Formats: sequence, C-alpha cells, structure tokens
Amino acid sequence: MERFPWTAKSARGGLSVMGQDKARGGALPRSDTRPLVTHGQIWSISAATGLFLAVALGLVLIVSHVVLSMRHTANDIDDQRAISAAAAAVATLGRGLSMVVRDNSLWDEGYEAVSSSDGANWIRQTWGDPTVNYPLYDGLIVYRPDLTVIAAYDKGAPFSPSGEVAALILEQVRRAKATNMPVTAFMSMDGDVVSTAAMTIQPFAGPVPDAPVLFLFKSIDDEIISTISADYQIAGLALAPTRADDKLNLALEDPTGKALAYLTWPSRKPGDQAFENHRSLLVLAGATLVVFLLMVLAAGFIESLRLRRIAAAAEYEAKRDTLTGTLNRSGFVETLETLVADVSASRPLALHMLDLDGFKQVNDTWGHAVGDLLIAAVAVRLAGFGNHFVAAGRLGGDEFALAQRGDMPPEVLAQQVIDAFSRPFIVGRHQLQVTASIGHASTQEPIDPAELMRRADVAMYQAKAAGKFRALEYHPQMDETCDEKGA
Repeated sequence: MERFPWTAKSARGGLSVMGQDKARGGALPRSDTRPLVTHGQIWSISAATGLFLAVALGLVLIVSHVVLSMRHTANDIDDQRAISAAAAAVATLGRGLSMVVRDNSLWDEGYEAVSSSDGANWIRQTWGDPTVNYPLYDGLIVYRPDLTVIAAYDKGAPFSPSGEVAALILEQVRRAKATNMPVTAFMSMDGDVVSTAAMTIQPFAGPVPDAPVLFLFKSIDDEIISTISADYQIAGLALAPTRADDKLNLALEDPTGKALAYLTWPSRKPGDQAFENHRSLLVLAGATLVVFLLMVLAAGFIESLRLRRIAAAAEYEAKRDTLTGTLNRSGFVETLETLVADVSASRPLALHMLDLDGFKQVNDTWGHAVGDLLIAAVAVRLAGFGNHFVAAGRLGGDEFALAQRGDMPPEVLAQQVIDAFSRPFIVGRHQLQVTASIGHASTQEPIDPAELMRRADVAMYQAKAAGKFRALEYHPQMDETCDEKGA
C-alpha cells in the first residue's frame, strides 16, 4: 500500500522533520515547526476511512441482496421446472388414454360388432373382461347413438355410473359425438381421481352419423404417481385431496373447473441448499467478496444452463414417440409445417402415410405387448430408408408418416418400402407377417400441412380398399370416390 507522505517523508522528499532536527543537534525554533497531521488531513483520513467502510458496507449489502435474490431465483426456477414437468406429465396421461381410445374406436370390426344385436356380449369379451388386470385402462362404458348404455365395466365387473359423475360423462360423450375425435378429462369416480377419454366408434373409412361412443377411464394410482415421479424427476410426488401450503401443488380439475385433487411435492430449494453450504464462506470471506460473487454468479449460470438443458430435453421428449423413437403426431406436424414452407419446383416434397395390414390380428392373437414390439420392429425397418426420408413419425396405433425430399420418384420409394414388408418380422419367439398400405401425395408449392396429410391419408385408405399391400398416389378423383362412399 502506498504510504502517505507526511508519515514517512517531508513534502520535499527528504528525511522527516524530527530527523532533520536531530541531525543538527538541537531543537528547531517553535515558530519554524509545522504540525505533522493537520485537521484537514485527519478529516481526509476519517473521510477516506468512512468512505471505505461505506463502500464496503454497500458491497456487503449488494452482495447479500444478490445472494438472497439468487437463492430465491434458484428456488423459483426449480419450482417452475417442477410445475412445468408435472403439467407435462398430466398432459401425457390424457394423451396416452386418448391414443388408447382412438386405437379401440377406429376399428371396422369393432364398429360392426358393437352395432350388432350381440354387441353387449362382444363388448364384455373384448373390452370388459380384460379390465380385471389391464394396464391401459380400468374400465369402460359403451353408449348407443341415443346415449343409452350398452355395457359398462369396472375392473371386469359390470357397473352403472350415477349422480354428478354420470352427468359429466354424458357431457363428455356428447362432445366426442360432436367432434368425432378423442375428448379427455379428469373425473372423480367412487372417490378415485380418474383420467378419461371418449370417442365415437367408427370404421376406418371415416365417421358415420349416429355412431356409438366408447368411454374409457384409468385410475391415477400410486403406480402412476411413482412413474411420473421417476420419469419427470419430481421427488416426493403424491396425490392429495387438498392443497398443501408447505409444498408445490398442481390441481387436477374436472370439466367444470372443480379441483378433484392435487399433485403435491416438496420444493427441492436448490438455492437454500447452496446458501447453507456457503454460509461460513460468506461470513469469513469478506476480503474475497468479489471472487465469491463471481463464483456464485458462475454457479447460477451453470445451474441455469442445466435447467435449460432439462427443459430442452423435456420438450424434445414431448415431441417423440416413446415406443419407436420417431416423432409423435404433434412433433411430426410441427416438422411438416417447416418442410412445406420450403417447398418449390426444385425442392418438391412428398408425404407418405403408411398403415399396417393385419396389425389388429397380431394384437388379438398375441396381445398388445407383442403388438408394441412389432411396432418398434417396423420403425427399425423403416429406418433402413432413412437416407430418403427427411422426417418420420408415428401418428398413433400402427400408422406412420414419412416425409420425402430427394430425386427418387415417390412411387418408386413407396414400392421399395412395400417390398421391404414382404419379409416377416421376428419378434421374440414369433415370426409375424404383416404388410403395409401406403398412400403418398406430392407438392411443389407451399400447402397447408393438414391438407397434404389429408391427401396422403385418402390415398392410403384407397390402397387399403383396393386390396392392401400396395402403394397409391393421391389424385383429386379420389376425393370424389370418398364423397360417393360417404354419401
């Protein structure tokens, strides 16, 4: 530290005044002496000391404020991550049951069987009895077109909904009839919170008027809560009937907005943990305040990066089909929107819609577990054509969508895929023979992705109607054929 001039040297840079006096062997006359420290210098020292203390105190206050703010921010960021993850898990429950009800409702045989005179017996054998110990749903209700009940089963036993829940179910069924699409909701049945999904039972060719409706429900039990806790990194997750003030909460609401129950879990409070871990350093490291501040900022930056990576991974997983690893419906549609926006005469785009022939028989014969393995094996075989497809997705059930961009004619590539399905699939101990029907539609100019998917879908159903195990290209005349069949 630089010394003050009046404590070591004179203003002229020589020895101190006392030193000069001793050198001459006597005392200086009183009139010639000057005070070593003036009042101004004392004030300056005091002011500098006070300023230093004020700055130090200000820095301490600022650092304390920053540390506390970072503490709460880290807690809030992690809490928001957990809440977002829990909300994503709840949405996944609804999407999962929505896919199940769709798989069971878009079914030619099912539509005909439910509408027959022996429909109640068929429902019991096909859907009712398996609910005794079925992992995808616990019970079901099948409604006639006039909304009277054909059959209802809960864990394999017949039952009859009543009271407020019966009214909510009927409202959900009406909405399903109006949209011909899966409609999901949460409800309370016999004291249990259940995830529900309803959809009209219809043939593959398309919705029909006055169709029956399938309603499925699955209890949110401890096993489901444990799975969500592990998959979404939410420790201590539980389902509680009331809101917990000392925990994070996410309400599960019925269609009227009434909270049926709450997902609750303790906050991890990473900011509090970090603060406690460094408390002694904060007390003892005043001299290294700036260094410590940089360390805290670095720790916060690293934590922020980690949370962003978790969010990015959650978003990535949300757009992926867990069974095949391909894009799911929402992920594929989002990708297709980007692809069609870049279409031109020099960069045409072809969309192939692929549906398995005979997949229902595999599920009926060997069970859904083997069916799932078969779907995964189909995805692996389609991956062999990865050089030709810029995007691949599983839209649900046994239906895949493949986006092509390249020089190979779409009909040639589609036929190669068809030929690849002539070889049987080896699934565990089973050798399964399923074929595929493909419809493809091409465009050289930007188009609504939904319209492009519709065209490819129409061509695919035409391929099925023409005898299956073939590929057809979309032509506008196909719409006229569909209109005639619908009429």
